[in-house]
Amino acid sequence: MNVATYEQRATLSAHRKRQRVVSSPVAQKLTAYKPHAKHLQAALMILFYFAAFAFFFQTSQAEFEEKSMGYLSANQQTKKTSSSTPSTNTPKSKTEATAKTLFQAPTSSPEPTEEQKANAGLPPYNTEDESAPSIAQQFTSSGYAYGHCTYYVAKRRPIPQNWGNARDWLTRSKAAGFVTGANARPGAIAQTTTGRWGHVAYVEKVEAGRVYVSEYNYVGWNKLSYRWADESDFKYIY
Repeated sequence: MNVATYEQRATLSAHRKRQRVVSSPVAQKLTAYKPHAKHLQAALMILFYFAAFAFFFQTSQAEFEEKSMGYLSANQQTKKTSSSTPSTNTPKSKTEATAKTLFQAPTSSPEPTEEQKANAGLPPYNTEDESAPSIAQQFTSSGYAYGHCTYYVAKRRPIPQNWGNARDWLTRSKAAGFVTGANARPGAIAQTTTGRWGHVAYVEKVEAGRVYVSEYNYVGWNKLSYRWADESDFKYIY
């Protein structure tokens, strides 16, 4: 056997082996998938990134839940500590102290004064009394707002319906020819400009520099009440 013949046989044997590998089913399938290698590589990269994202997301979620549970436990512990601390009965402000004083029951009932004894037959002070004189009589077709002081006085006195708000009654009554003054008399209209819209009342009684008036909307809207006041608190329309 010469060298050339041996080399030729070795080359032929290697060629046959390559042919068997190339002609094998696996090699043929790989050859068929070779044009799609780039697409396959891209798909594998996407799967890899997705798996990495899912792993980190799960880790972050677990860490977040762990921290949240820690915060909730600390908050509940703080609430338990606060609720177990004994509270004091000391008022926190002047308003609370005043309210506590107002709602405390009086220790004893004071004796009525001579003035209170003399006026015992009059309607009670600042309380509703639906049986007041002329309360149901309609003297004029009033255009005043229902339940307000002007509405009530217009029912007690036959006056024009265009005097407007109570603060304007003194001026407009003069223009309408009514006599006005600083001295009270029973049946007069008591008027004041106090407040945004003013106020009017009906004079029931006059006694020693004081007037006993009936009125609406002093203790509450659409409520009739009675009270004593200084004569100088009002101007009067006769």
